[in-house]
This record gives sequence, C-alpha cells and structure tokens, in this order.
Amino acid sequence: MNNYFSTVNPYFQQQDQGLSPVFQNIGGQQSNENAALQQQMQNNQAAGQAFQQGGGMGGLSPLAMAAALKADECLIYTDVDGVYTTDPRVCEDARRLDKITFEEMLEMASLGSKVLQIRSVEFAGKYKVKTRVLSSLTDPLMPLDQEMKSGTLITFEEDSTMEAAVISGIAFARDEAKITVLGVPDRPGIAYQILGPIADANIDVDIIIQNQSVDGKTDFTFTVPRADYQKALDILKNTVQAHIEAKEISGDPKVSKVSVVGVGMRSHVGIASKMFRTLSEEGINILMISTSEIKISVVIDEKYMELAVRALHKAFELDQK
Repeated sequence: MNNYFSTVNPYFQQQDQGLSPVFQNIGGQQSNENAALQQQMQNNQAAGQAFQQGGGMGGLSPLAMAAALKADECLIYTDVDGVYTTDPRVCEDARRLDKITFEEMLEMASLGSKVLQIRSVEFAGKYKVKTRVLSSLTDPLMPLDQEMKSGTLITFEEDSTMEAAVISGIAFARDEAKITVLGVPDRPGIAYQILGPIADANIDVDIIIQNQSVDGKTDFTFTVPRADYQKALDILKNTVQAHIEAKEISGDPKVSKVSVVGVGMRSHVGIASKMFRTLSEEGINILMISTSEIKISVVIDEKYMELAVRALHKAFELDQK
C-alpha cells in the first residue's frame, strides 16, 4: 500500500455491512453479458476499514474483470462525478460531459487530467469496455438504471455523433520546464546525443522542437517535468555540452502546457487559428506548439496558464451543451 490509501479489502458479499454488491444486472437480465461491474470506494466506520476495489490502480482491476465478463459497462466510482470540460477549480464554467471518446480521454489523461490513470483508459479502449465515471458519494439506494444515466460515459466514436462537438475539453499541466540547447551542430544523431543521457537518467521528455539550420547550426528545445529540470540541466551542462560542442544551454523552469482536445478536429478546420487568436487577444505568448490528430498543445508562461484555460474554454463555448 502507499500513503494515499488505508487498508484495502475486496468487498464481495458485504451487503450485511451496508455496502453495495460488486455485481449487479442491467434491466433484470441474469446473463454475465448484461452485468454491470461496479467498483466503489466506501468507508465503513463501524468496521474501521476502507473497502475499495482496485482504486489504487485507477480502476484497472474492475476494468479487467468487466472485460473478462463481457460486461455492458464498467462503473468506476471516483472523487468526482464525471469528466469535466476542464478543471472546475480553474474555470467555474466547466461542465460535466455526458460522453467522451476513449481517444479523447486518453489524450486528456496524458495531458494532465487526473480522473483516470492512462493505463486504465488504454486497457478499457483496447478491450472495448464502455466505462462510466461516477461519484463515490452516489446514493447507494439509487436504482441502477437511473445511476447509469448519470456521470460520464467513456465510449467509442462510432457509437454516436461524437464529432458534433469539435472540442471536448481543455487539459493543462502546471509543472513543466523548458530547456534549450543553442548552437547545436546540425548533423545526423545529434538529437540522440542530447536526449540519450536524459533518457538514461529516467527523465521524461515531452514536446521537442528543432529549429531550421542556419550555417550548419541549429537550436534544440524540449520540455521536462519541473521536478527533473535541474537534474536535466546538470546532465546537459556537465556531460553533453562539451561533447556536442553546443554554444549554450538555457532553460525556463516556470512554464505550463495547455491543450485543446476533441475528435471533431478530424473534420473541422480552423481550430489552431482560433486557439492562437484567442491566446493572442489575451496577450499570451506561445513558446512551443505540439499537435496530434485530435489535440493541440502549447507551452506558455506559467503565470498565464489559468487565464489561457478560461479564455479557451469560453472561445470554444465549452460551457454550452
């Protein structure tokens, strides 16, 4: 166990202590194929123990059981009542989503959303287990059919007209740091010579940018978690700089990453320009840009992160259904 959880025990057949059963059937059906697997985090004061099914792995255990049982859905109970368009603590207009695709949820989890762990989302998507995120404070006497209409359903794009919503959410990561290696010789293998020692030190690298070569020299910029910033900087200055004959190594430990995520990007144009225009109107300078098929991420000064989240949330009308 870790410091975040007390004693954990599976709660099979604990109904006599006031806990919900692990398995319930949907619509009165008795087959395993129609079973909804529930994972709850509840505290039984009388017993003095915290009964929890798979919470320490971000829902992976119940998802594995749901996949094996071919359940219609897996209900994951967390400390929030669903997946929101962004963190309500940063943007008061954040709205709970009724549905989100596995692709979008995976991107949001990797970009800073902490509702579910990345491994759990990957597993559910791989084995096609529809997953509903619910609050652990849900009334235990609520009928199952009513409960399955609440929270957020993580599902498949082909199941509905998911692309109607161009952007589904705004994710962010506060604790980022940016490092730039200046005056790098532009030759094959230079990226490995810079990032190899960083990887050997178990430092995760996120966004990477290499500038256009000028007179055989280029600049190489990348981001790392802020906690690893000084370690990475020391490695580059003490080991890499002289070896690759780089002119200078500089960094900024106070940057943040803000991302817009949505499967609708596949069929809509102008998302990037709208995002950049919104940030420009707020006087926010973009330091780095990274894109994928369904997300656009920018690195900005940390002090503008919350402003950027609120401005983008409003610009993409995420407060409206």
